[in-house]
Amino acid sequence: MYRLPIRWGVSAEALAGLLLWLSASAWIANWAENWIVLAAVLSHSVSSYFLARGFWQLLPRRYKLPARRSLSFLVAFIWILPVLGAFGVLWSITSALQRPRSRSSHNVKIVALPELPFSPPVIFPTPPYSQGALRQIVHFAGRPLKRLKAVMATRHMAPREAMTIWSKATCDPVDDVRLLAYAMRDSSEKKLTDHISALTEALPDVPVRMRNACHKTIAALCWELVYHRLVQGAVKQHWLQTARQHMEVVFAAPGDASSPGAPTVPNIADERGASVMSDADSWLLYGRILLESGDLALAGKAFANARAGGTDEQKILPWLAEIAFNERRFPEVKVYLSALTRPGERGHELALVRAWWSK
Repeated sequence: MYRLPIRWGVSAEALAGLLLWLSASAWIANWAENWIVLAAVLSHSVSSYFLARGFWQLLPRRYKLPARRSLSFLVAFIWILPVLGAFGVLWSITSALQRPRSRSSHNVKIVALPELPFSPPVIFPTPPYSQGALRQIVHFAGRPLKRLKAVMATRHMAPREAMTIWSKATCDPVDDVRLLAYAMRDSSEKKLTDHISALTEALPDVPVRMRNACHKTIAALCWELVYHRLVQGAVKQHWLQTARQHMEVVFAAPGDASSPGAPTVPNIADERGASVMSDADSWLLYGRILLESGDLALAGKAFANARAGGTDEQKILPWLAEIAFNERRFPEVKVYLSALTRPGERGHELALVRAWWSK
């Protein structure tokens, strides 16, 4: 298909060369010289077209389109450069366009990705450091960014465990570390206080049968503020007093609606004594509130009522030991801790205390 146009092109090019050679001969008349040169130009033009047509058919498909423009470019290139233009197009088609690209690894230069001046921190699904490690970082790390990351890692921890880290971070000389610690502590406190305020405002509209449970929830939230050490000093005493008032309202009210006909629960502060109630968890919470407030005698009665109401004795023994210690009854402390067979909610700290008193 492409060979015939190329043969015609080569023949016309050879004819054009012959005519140019004749025009340079001395025996040709002057009047015929111009006509021979014109014939050579026409022959070269015909040759350029046929050669371009044959070479165009050899092109890959993606270089053929658009056909008119690509063919015109080849004709012009070959016509401007006689002989050399044809050889140049033939070489480019056979050696450059038809040959596949080299995939040698020596032709590829691998450039390492440059590091950016700052990269976002890696977010772990679980904290990569323990509480003790974070505390050591906040205390001794020289780089402020490392201390800042340690404070950020406390968002995975309970507020009570994180308070020791926040307390140290609030004294940090770097503003970012100090302000972040204040913000995280205030955020935890604000969540609880907002919840307490919402429940307190909604308390008058709560049905009577559900008001008892609402008072328990408010007292538990007030106690959580104290337990997590989010409040100190006079504010701590305020929330302890608020929690105690709500629990005393619960004890002064009729029993839960889930047990109709339950007897009225007397106030534990009554000197005539308090009757045992079925809600042992409320007595346990009330005892812890009284113990934190320093009312040891009433706290002991509350824990006794909780044990009589069905609370596991192993859960109450640590608080009884603490009451005995505060009242300087050290032999009873050893008795209570010796009877303790489970670590309780204080975990490792309680295990160390029990080991020391068991010597």
